[in-house]
Amino acid sequence: MRRFLTAAFACLLFAAPALAERATPAKPETLTVSAAGTQREAILYAPDAATGPCPVVLVFHGGGGGADWMANKSARLTRTLTGAGYAVVYMNGSTKRRTEKLRTWNAVHCCAYAARAKINEAAYADAVLDALDVRLDIDRTRIFLMGHSNGAMLSYRLAGQMQTTPRAIAPISGAIFADQPDVPDRTSIFMYLAVDDKALSYDGNPEDKAERWRTAPHIGFIKAEAKLAELKDCGPQTAGPSGSSVQTTERACPGSSVLVAVTGASGGHEWPSRPPGYSIEQAILGFFDAEH
Repeated sequence: MRRFLTAAFACLLFAAPALAERATPAKPETLTVSAAGTQREAILYAPDAATGPCPVVLVFHGGGGGADWMANKSARLTRTLTGAGYAVVYMNGSTKRRTEKLRTWNAVHCCAYAARAKINEAAYADAVLDALDVRLDIDRTRIFLMGHSNGAMLSYRLAGQMQTTPRAIAPISGAIFADQPDVPDRTSIFMYLAVDDKALSYDGNPEDKAERWRTAPHIGFIKAEAKLAELKDCGPQTAGPSGSSVQTTERACPGSSVLVAVTGASGGHEWPSRPPGYSIEQAILGFFDAEH
């Protein structure tokens, strides 16, 4: 089994400037799809240049956000990924009334309307990929999911539900629950949480700020990493590149996949998280680039 984090990549993780950025993101376009009988939208940023089929990153906002909000908060992520040849799609959660801006995802135990209504998020993700197939030449072997908070909770569960199995997921400031389903063998995981996250506690405290949105307690970060390793039948944990701002562990898993866990010493629950000297955008790009 391969080791994921090389010394060169470690330098990339701690590089504050985004190395693969344009000054401004490309002009976005709106995709409209039909999923489970409902019209839904997503925002596409096409890659700068493609010499062949392009990889795709589906981005899921946090609870109470929306595709526009997440895209506005993620200009550096968009520039970093599209500059490296990725198509980036900001997905849009659900509300009870279409005019409402505060949207959520159905991660079963969270959050709000989407969970109560049991929205079929896998059908939505599948429909967006089908629409991209018409718009772009995409590489279905390199589909990636990145989510924040409620969107991260969703990405953990969605990996095994989509028609096209993601090559990797990057849940940021999210959590799993006791009934976490299996993650496909070929799907690598990059999981991140800051120890000072007050909304979704690092140690699994059931009385954190997210308690009112959940219908079950979440699993603390360290125990979540161990549970995912068990579900994926990964090898022993080893230390990855670390510093004063982040601590990293990694495991090799079946299907040429890896499990990487990054603990931020600070950064809270905000997206994007900003531990000193650490670029979450470059970390995500480096992780996705390693997954073929």
